[in-house]
Amino acid sequence: MNSLVDIRLETRIIASYYHTPSEIAQEIFLTVLRAGHLHAGPQYRVERRICAGHDLLFCLKGGGFVMTGGHAYSVGPGQMGWLNGHYPHAHWANPAGPWELLWARIDGHILERLWGDLDVKRLPVFDFAEPQRIAAGFRRIFRTINNNPPAMEAHMNADIANIIACVCETRQIHRMAPTPGAPRGLQTIIDDLNLYFYRQWRVEDLAEIAGMSVPNLFRYFRQITGATPISFLRRIRINQAKRRLVEGTDSIKEVAEQVGYADPFYFSRDFKRHTGMSPSDFRQHEIGESAEESITD
Repeated sequence: MNSLVDIRLETRIIASYYHTPSEIAQEIFLTVLRAGHLHAGPQYRVERRICAGHDLLFCLKGGGFVMTGGHAYSVGPGQMGWLNGHYPHAHWANPAGPWELLWARIDGHILERLWGDLDVKRLPVFDFAEPQRIAAGFRRIFRTINNNPPAMEAHMNADIANIIACVCETRQIHRMAPTPGAPRGLQTIIDDLNLYFYRQWRVEDLAEIAGMSVPNLFRYFRQITGATPISFLRRIRINQAKRRLVEGTDSIKEVAEQVGYADPFYFSRDFKRHTGMSPSDFRQHEIGESAEESITD
């Protein structure tokens, strides 16, 4: 048996939805396999060894627990538990105050990567500044399944993506919060790189601002942003360069200097590495497209 389910009569199923995604949808979209809304009874418990997809369990009222990796975590009102169906897992209600749940079983190629990058195995419960946005997201999923609109799979993908965006946002905020051993100057570094991207930053300078060693700077910065400080800065510079190339008439050399590249040849090489085009080709392509749009309008 892959699953052991104990749902007593006290549990009330308010809504239950099933969906079978098309083969194309499974290749290109985030999809929903099942979803529902329930009031759990005191004995409500679901335990599985393995199942398809990932379960998102949003607690409206009351409380419960999710278990993954052999550890149990409490989930209260406005919180959501994320369980990866590819590993043994369980969830159950708090008998003293059983939860009311909105839930969805989702699937998609990117979920395993997201699950890892967001450190869900270690931290499977999410807090939200605006939990009503998450509840609204689940209800949109319910309506989409129930109404079966044209381009249903694309709508479903958008519904799930909105919830995932909130999950990513709250996890990044969590990572930015002061924790023992974590630097308090990381937000200052990020703000400085965004504002003063044109400066000739050295990693040692950034580490000094954060009050930490260079290795620790790299470790914590990557943990929060997903990139090294230098990669983060390069993306900012390339974005600034794109705008200047399209909106202005300055030479490639001048644009390179404006965004912090002392060597225009290195700038051109870096620009092409990030965009697939040289700065001059990018300018010509984007200006040409803008002209075509104006004629069409």
